Amino acid sequence: MNYTFKDGKLNLMIDKEINLADLLEDLGISRKNRYLLISEGKLFLNNEQLKNTDINMKRNDKLSFVIDPMEPDYKPDDKECTVVWEDDLIYIVSKPAGIIVHDEQNSLANQAARYLLNHDIKAPVRYIHRLDKETYGLVMFCKIPLFQPYFDRRLEDRQINRTYLAIAKGKGKAGTKFTFNEKIGSDRHVNNRFRVSKTGKEAITKAEILDVKDDLLLFRCRLLSGRTHQIRVHLSYHGFPIVNDEIYGVRSDKLTGMGLWAYKLDFIHPFTHRKITVRDIDNPDFAMFTERQAL
Repeated sequence: MNYTFKDGKLNLMIDKEINLADLLEDLGISRKNRYLLISEGKLFLNNEQLKNTDINMKRNDKLSFVIDPMEPDYKPDDKECTVVWEDDLIYIVSKPAGIIVHDEQNSLANQAARYLLNHDIKAPVRYIHRLDKETYGLVMFCKIPLFQPYFDRRLEDRQINRTYLAIAKGKGKAGTKFTFNEKIGSDRHVNNRFRVSKTGKEAITKAEILDVKDDLLLFRCRLLSGRTHQIRVHLSYHGFPIVNDEIYGVRSDKLTGMGLWAYKLDFIHPFTHRKITVRDIDNPDFAMFTERQAL
């Protein structure tokens, strides 16, 4: 579908015959929010206010949502976040190492609040996923809370793909592939530490060695589950500790930060149904590996 967002109205141009209730379900809009859209007069078909959602739409119909302006609900930081991709629905941010995604202050969410204010975007701060404090990389935010559940569901279904690069110490050959599937649970003896555990939660990491430089290996990793510290735990457990990971890794002066980078994110746009692939701005810590440039 094509769409426009102007003057507080989101307009979707319907591209096939479909029931309105089914479309709203596909877009992740709950029964409660469907009721509110109707009862508050915020849903229109071809400029006529709708009284219910049991309606069959046809190609070239225009479905319109009234989107109320909202203010950021985090205290704005002095500095705005670095946005690498955006449209009227989402924006994707490059998170530096050393800050967490959300907190009362000094977080990526606070920088996002500053970005929204600086660019006159009338929206609250709604991040879709998080990264560890010392991990670089891409974080997705949603501008319209009505559609945040769509992305939450896609994330849960692993339809938002996050690809990482990791620099680890160890021995291996470029092209070697791994599937790490050990369960991961909390370490009862150390706060904020996780470990491989038979009683933990399912965790699956797909990994491949892309390049080798001296005793350092460049891995590409994809998560098929979303456990805290998952890549860090799995690589360390299999003898590939990530460089400068203070909990599970080893120190190296060759990098300024931790060798883990959420460098690519891809997803299907809920309106256009097109696959969107976003890559982060380059990370100097990974410059020693030329293979990264072809990814």
